[in-house]
Amino acid sequence: MAAPPLLRRKSSLRPCVRHFSHSHPLRPVDVKEEEEIICSGCELDLSGSAYNCTKSICDFFLHKSCFELPRQLEHTSHPRHPLLLLPSPPCDDSNFTCNACGDYGTSFAYHCATCRFNLHVGCAFLPKTMKHAGHNHPLALMYSTNLLDKEGAVFACDVCREEVSQTSWVYYCPDCDYGTDLHCIAPAEC
Repeated sequence: MAAPPLLRRKSSLRPCVRHFSHSHPLRPVDVKEEEEIICSGCELDLSGSAYNCTKSICDFFLHKSCFELPRQLEHTSHPRHPLLLLPSPPCDDSNFTCNACGDYGTSFAYHCATCRFNLHVGCAFLPKTMKHAGHNHPLALMYSTNLLDKEGAVFACDVCREEVSQTSWVYYCPDCDYGTDLHCIAPAEC
């Protein structure tokens, strides 16, 4: 009589994959919002299609979209050199400062070693224009407040009234001289 087939856990039927950012194999999973898991790539809340480490002692999770990020990026904000996707902050630092929003990050970064230019993965893929709930016209993404042609003027966000660094990105309407920093931009309801 033949031996009965071995039972496999359902999770073992899902294929394991590798990602350059992690030393262990990853497995596709569906994450529920109430699980309160943070993506190890973009550091944002994770729900839906994702990958997690197959090792039970490892807390590594990636959004499916973070798993699929391109390793190299040509970005209009930094046309001189390509940006490389790093799995951790550059230069063995424990964090980096994003050149778009000014916030620090501790995980994935698009990086130019020549210029020491860094972007969060979320900032690297911001839309070029956005409709803002507090304004009637679409706002265009500007990669510096220096580009606003306001000699000697200091740019202040029209939402929070805070001064914005000359190197920070903003969304701006030239027709109305209305702009927001990246922290205050909230898309208009569809």
